[in-house]
Amino acid sequence: MSRINDYGSFLPDEKCFQLLNEPPRKWVNLHTNKIGDDEIYSEFTNIGDGTMFARDKMGNTVTLVGYDAKYLYIRDEDTGEVFSPAGAPAPTPVTDYSCKYFNAKTEITGTHDGIKATHRAFCPADYVAEIWTVTLENKTDRVRRLNVFGYAMFQLNGVNHEGKGVGKTNFGVVHPEVGGVMVTNRNVVCPTEKYKGYLIALNGFKAGDGYRDYFFRSEFSSGTPRILYGYNCSNRSGYGPDCAGVVQTEIEIAPFSTGRVDFVLGQCSNLEEIKKIKSELNAEKIDAFCDAQMAAEDVRASKFQIDVGNENYNALMNWFVKKQMYTYLINKSGFRDNLQCDYALSMCDYAAAEANFLRALESQYPTGLVIHGFRPRNRLVYSDKPAWILMTAPALIKESGDFSLLEKVVPYFESDEQGTVWDHMLRTMRYMANDLGKHGLCNQHHADWNDGLEATAETGERESVMVTQQLCYGLLEMIEIANRIGKPEIAVEAQGYFEQLKAAINEQAWDGEWYNRFICEDDYKAGSHVNTEGRIFINGNTWAVLSQTATPERSLQCMNSLEELLGSKNGYKLVSPPFTNYDPRVGHMSNSMPGESENGGCYNHAAGFKAVADCMLGRAEIAWDTWMKVAPDNPENPVSNSQMEPFSFVNSFSEVTFNPGKSGYAWRTGTAVWFSILMVEWILGARRHYDGLMIDPCLTKRLPNAFVRRTFRGATYDIYLDNTAGRCKGATSIKVDGNPISGNILPVFDGGVHRVDVVI
Repeated sequence: MSRINDYGSFLPDEKCFQLLNEPPRKWVNLHTNKIGDDEIYSEFTNIGDGTMFARDKMGNTVTLVGYDAKYLYIRDEDTGEVFSPAGAPAPTPVTDYSCKYFNAKTEITGTHDGIKATHRAFCPADYVAEIWTVTLENKTDRVRRLNVFGYAMFQLNGVNHEGKGVGKTNFGVVHPEVGGVMVTNRNVVCPTEKYKGYLIALNGFKAGDGYRDYFFRSEFSSGTPRILYGYNCSNRSGYGPDCAGVVQTEIEIAPFSTGRVDFVLGQCSNLEEIKKIKSELNAEKIDAFCDAQMAAEDVRASKFQIDVGNENYNALMNWFVKKQMYTYLINKSGFRDNLQCDYALSMCDYAAAEANFLRALESQYPTGLVIHGFRPRNRLVYSDKPAWILMTAPALIKESGDFSLLEKVVPYFESDEQGTVWDHMLRTMRYMANDLGKHGLCNQHHADWNDGLEATAETGERESVMVTQQLCYGLLEMIEIANRIGKPEIAVEAQGYFEQLKAAINEQAWDGEWYNRFICEDDYKAGSHVNTEGRIFINGNTWAVLSQTATPERSLQCMNSLEELLGSKNGYKLVSPPFTNYDPRVGHMSNSMPGESENGGCYNHAAGFKAVADCMLGRAEIAWDTWMKVAPDNPENPVSNSQMEPFSFVNSFSEVTFNPGKSGYAWRTGTAVWFSILMVEWILGARRHYDGLMIDPCLTKRLPNAFVRRTFRGATYDIYLDNTAGRCKGATSIKVDGNPISGNILPVFDGGVHRVDVVI
């Protein structure tokens, strides 16, 4: 089976991954602008296609371009041959193919008949658009006359800010005055003027067309466009479901010279906006915008760096994972997803994390209840949502050292009331601690962290073991903060809730060798040894350790059971055995393909919880094995089988019998969040603490030495870990700038770079 290096390699000097051979599936990079009121999210593959959507401040979301629907073609006007820089989708082969994935741009290069073509794509920070720059180098001794065609089929459907679907009634009009095509969704239910898209050329415009069928033949194959047969655009408008932007440019390049064409693909409100954008952009500004995006990513990337002796792991964490977390906030505005992301993103972009946390907090009702998603809104009640407040707010304070976060005022959802962050936390605690079922555990409502465990009419009330444990985790944080800010009465209150819920968990949910997952009103317990299917779930056991609600004996027992019954060479299964028939007590999850994703697949987000729990128990070897199973190029599940991008964590690996190990959902996953926390704070042990940066590694014997750089409260700590004695857990001695310190909390410095030598 093929490893990463059979397809390409990371280039340290350029901080990118260079793909040289055809990957097992299309490998995706992400382009986004900056987090703000109007955002764009664009996938870009090794052949230059990929879906795009835009979202405004309220949450109105527009799909601009769907999958397999944006392409670039180059035609030699002397020979009639058509090629694409990637060698696809046009049928003409290219030589010297390369696709470079950077954390802020993608560059595809290929050569045909003496023309070296490079297709660069990125999203500038302040535009809701993706810019394509096509650089054409004439390596021959004759003048070359070329036409460059940009193509994008627009969808322009989506949802409004309440999540209600918006259908499409599109028409596409060619506007030579802006050098391209604007497509408009005329559906009267469009909630804003922004259900419009455009594709323009900044230079060399020759003609355009407004409908897919003008550009493709009747089989609609992107590999056989009409331009293969001499077709030229003729400025025709179009209407119907398949409106597209087709933009034809022409360029003449002298021998041994270089030419360039720039396209802009984006969202707009009207034609005047496109005119303004075009007037603002030129080649020099575009290059500067691209450099600025690269610089912004480099700043984030610099905030933590690692060296664990594996160039692929290092590159993933050092160059790409911060981008994966940042862009996840643009991809999703689910409350739980965003708050978990804020937890980890705060290590490399505190300002973005805090701002997002405060914006998300506005979707909490005065009662303490939180809606599922806030941009666009999803009003379903998932029981885990408030629990993340009690995890993320303390994490932000530990990162910054600034307790004034608790004093910031945030309005409550659909209410005239507002409260401080501390007030939001108090209401969270009291709401959840009193929203209990007959077994004394937290009511599950529609679902909890596992969306697939959604309610059915037959289920009745359910209580979530995992959410009760999450609340207990948060209560321990509440106790700590309350004592630190002089609120001992709150600490006593939280301690009382903790003891009550801890007792209920251990009385109601302990199954003898592991913990149950949830309990139904009729006393059915999911995750019980008496069940034929769904006997054991990963969550409920990992969170028993994270929440410190399990005794030391039960902690080891349930984690050992998890290891034995849920472990796989591909990762860790969410549940086993999977459900083969629909069970209304379980919900939609039981109707999924057995072995896929939540229904018995290896769910990597949850494996992150598990590996942190391993570190809490000092199980360094098991935690490292978990890392290797989830990171790209698992020794037992190489990328030729998993098909995953080497520069992105993925959501899951299949356990379906005919397709084991196949990965699902690159980029759009909380896996990146928890494996960043795992690597930096637990395996390498540079963990935030209210008093400073704590050093508490849990490092495998297989790594006698490791390194982590951590920027923390304005200072940079270069931490060198000496594990040659093989003790693996904790620190026996720490020196800072050559001076021994007592304890394992580093001094807080006002800036500077400081060397930390740790003997484990």
